[in-house]
Amino acid sequence: MNVASGIVLGGLFGAALYYVGASNPQKLLSMLRFQNLRLMKIIFFAIGFGSTLLAVTSLLGLFDITHLSIKETHLGVLVGGLIFGLGFGGLGTCPGTCVVATTSGGFKKAIVALLGGLLGAWVFSMSYSWFKEKGLFDAMNLGRLTWFQVSEAFQAVFEVGYVGLLGVGVLFMVIASILPRHPFKKNG
Repeated sequence: MNVASGIVLGGLFGAALYYVGASNPQKLLSMLRFQNLRLMKIIFFAIGFGSTLLAVTSLLGLFDITHLSIKETHLGVLVGGLIFGLGFGGLGTCPGTCVVATTSGGFKKAIVALLGGLLGAWVFSMSYSWFKEKGLFDAMNLGRLTWFQVSEAFQAVFEVGYVGLLGVGVLFMVIASILPRHPFKKNG
């Protein structure tokens, strides 16, 4: 059942990425360059809506947030995030969008990103024990960190709980609605 639901949800996620244009490297790069913020508006709204939905369902007791898989925050995550960001900014694609991009216009870049991601994952898995032995995963280890205190199982940056999560969710949706689509376009 988990595999089937993963395939269905992954397919829906891919369809949504394709529908909003997130599989197009040029559109992603124009967002990263602040030339066209349409995708940024969609991303901000999606994060806000997801956060709001998570907060409301958790406050109502319909969802137990401890079922989420929160990864530990440490130096390895920061280094990996930096590598990811450089690759995303350089190619205009990331692991989620490159799979979808293989079916659309950015096939070559998507394949390069996909193969690069697989190679990176393989290199990391082969060197994991070496990194662990050198203390990469213990350096700056903040544990399973969340922004807001939503469970005793996770550490938090802010102690405002689900209300903080709800507030940030609404704030992200408001930002999405007021962001200009073309911030540097001259009028008339």
